[in-house]
Formats: sequence, C-alpha cells, structure tokens
Amino acid sequence: MVDARGGAMRGCRHSGVRVIIPPRKAQMPMRITCRYLRKEKLPHPPPLLEGEACASRILEVGPAGAKFLGPVILEVPHFASLRGKEREISILRSDNGETWKEHTLEASEEAVQEVLNESFEGEELSALEDLQTNRIVRILTTDFPQYFAVVSRTRQEVHAVGPEGGLLSSTVVPQVQAIFPEGALTKKIRVGLQVGQPPPPPYLAQAETLSEADEEPTISRGPSRSRLGFLLPARKGPTARNGRKRPPRKAGFFAQLVRRTWPRLAVFSHV
Repeated sequence: MVDARGGAMRGCRHSGVRVIIPPRKAQMPMRITCRYLRKEKLPHPPPLLEGEACASRILEVGPAGAKFLGPVILEVPHFASLRGKEREISILRSDNGETWKEHTLEASEEAVQEVLNESFEGEELSALEDLQTNRIVRILTTDFPQYFAVVSRTRQEVHAVGPEGGLLSSTVVPQVQAIFPEGALTKKIRVGLQVGQPPPPPYLAQAETLSEADEEPTISRGPSRSRLGFLLPARKGPTARNGRKRPPRKAGFFAQLVRRTWPRLAVFSHV
C-alpha cells in the first residue's frame, strides 16, 4: 500500500523488481502490484522485429490505468547482452493487453536523480549506488499500463530530417551513412537508422566459402517514396592462409547464408 507519503517497494520471490514512488505523487491510497509473466502466456505478446528479443519476462503492474501526480520509477533486472554500443534496451507498454507501443518517457539521469532525491535521504541515497549496474533498467512513468516489456534491439539512431535534407551516421559503424538529398522529403519526419554486426555461425565461418557476393553488407529498409543513398564500408575480399588473395568462387548455398548474417542496415521513418 502507498499513500501521499510515498515509498519504495521491492518485489518478493527474488524478482528484483522495485517501485519507487516519491512523496505527494499518489492521488489516493492504492495497492501496488507487480507480477512476472511469460510472453507465451499472453494472448497478445509484444510484437518483436528482426534482431529483437525480450530481455526479461513481461511485467504486469497494477492497478492498471493508475495515474500519478509526477514521475515514478520502476527498476527491472534484465539479462540482455548489449555488446558495448551495438545494442540497447527499449521499453514497450500495453495499456489494454492487446496493442503494444514504445514507452516514450525517457529515463534520463537528471530525471531519475530528481525522483531519487525526493524519495530518499542522504544516507539512503548513497546506498543506492550499488544498483548502478548494466543489469538493471529504470522505467520512468507517470501512469501504470497493464504490461511492460523490456526488449533488447540493435541500437537505433533517431534524427529529424526535413525537406532541406540531411545526413545520418551510425555510432556502431561510423562508415555507414544514410544521405537524404534536398527535396527528398516533403515534410519533417523522424528517421531511424539501425546497423547490426551479427557474427557468422562457426560452421559457416570455418567453411571458407566466401565470395565476391559476400563482400557487402545486407541492406533492408522499410517502404519509402523517397530515394535514399547509402554509403557502406567496403569489405575486404577473402584471402588464403598464406596471405595471397583467393580467386572468387561462385556464390552457393553457404555463401547466401553467410551473406544474410553479415552487417545489416535498416532505415525507417516515424510518421
């Protein structure tokens, strides 16, 4: 139970979930509930795109639809491997259990620190430094949906591009760029860029069946009415063990599979 005095609640059964509600943020006394669910148990699980996966079980919170007078924090453990800057954590929410959308309220360090300062004293706040780990994601929200989903995905760079054009560069592979010429867009939209570098499977890497067809990354992008230009880093051709360049081979079945596991680029727009 929580009222106008606020409080911090930790989940039982070693779930590691914690809810922090600052003082004067609850409109009325309410009973806060949290429960882990397997996504297979949901009639409408979160839709996952290529390269995405759930980094923890689905979190059901209650009371669903509860609104607060200010932001509150949910701390959820996850088991995602972010591979440095290659991947990131995204939060999906479902208000009715049927449709899912991305949680847009960003848990920036300034916003999280402000909530913590309102909720804890100096000694209690210093004890929270132990929770500064890559295995815990903090969700900042002003209301409770029915479900939260912690999703691991390829890092996404989102920028606003208008009719004047622009250039998008990847922080994962800086050589990868998406060019929007002047006049390519009729209005200003948010454009996302994703670049992944999945390693080839060991049995394909040892087969040494790479050919010239495998020297470029695989490109995929969503439907668009504008022509886009991509500057992709060139891949060196395969060489033999003695250092000499190997003659190109015909792209066969294994070469096609290797090409599909090579760095992939996805460009999409947020309308």
